[in-house]
Amino acid sequence: MNALTKVAIVSNLTKSGTRQVAKVLEEICRANNVEVYLTEDFPCPRDFLKGMDACFSIGGDGTLLNLLDEAIAHEVPVAGIGLGKLGFLATLSPNTLASSLPPIIRGEFQVRKRSLIGYRENAGIAKLALNDVVVKSATTGRLGRFSVFCGEERVADYASDGIVFSTPTGSTAYNLAAGGPIAHPEAEVILMTPISAHSLTSRPLVFPSGISLRIECENNSVCPLVSADGREAFLSPPNFPLEIFVSPKNFPLMETIGHSHFRVLRNKLKWG
Repeated sequence: MNALTKVAIVSNLTKSGTRQVAKVLEEICRANNVEVYLTEDFPCPRDFLKGMDACFSIGGDGTLLNLLDEAIAHEVPVAGIGLGKLGFLATLSPNTLASSLPPIIRGEFQVRKRSLIGYRENAGIAKLALNDVVVKSATTGRLGRFSVFCGEERVADYASDGIVFSTPTGSTAYNLAAGGPIAHPEAEVILMTPISAHSLTSRPLVFPSGISLRIECENNSVCPLVSADGREAFLSPPNFPLEIFVSPKNFPLMETIGHSHFRVLRNKLKWG
């Protein structure tokens, strides 16, 4: 990779220690003749990543997820510096920046293209999610009723609290908590996991790229809630059915040379 000459730093001040980490990061970059553009606005201003060689996100996974549209629009790789509790997306530690950052500045890094979920309401414009799209019952204490189709073929009807539609990147987030499988991050699939289904035989499913899923919910008294990457997916109650598919676009995630996905899983999930 080319050496970095201009970088953006996005700081999420809701995380303790963010300013201190940003200061260290900025000092190392400037000492290596790198132009630094820092913002503490969160989400970051529109077009803040335009013309940047890379972006460093300081916070948790949610901080990095908020950079999705900017990173894709300007094709800027993003590296997360983790201050969250469990985040799987952060590839840098605030305690090792002095040793890990100079090689990255010299161009010693790799960019992994993470697959994305595309989603849209009936006849709507497609939007993107890096982790997941979640459809949930809007009535507290009552099951939602959902029908899922793959193309024109009915997959199943579900009585559940909701359904998680996850990317491989998001397979270690809500999908995992709901009992779904972990997928390798380079797989181009959609994982579908029912949440607290009213049937023990309602199991997670994995769908390949190239297909389109359709979610209908005609038997719900209140329109279900839909979130994407932990935020409201639409500004107003969505017009069902929803369509979900593997997007042809991807998210550029920066990793250090030698970064190991399985080492991260072992450390985060306490595997042997």
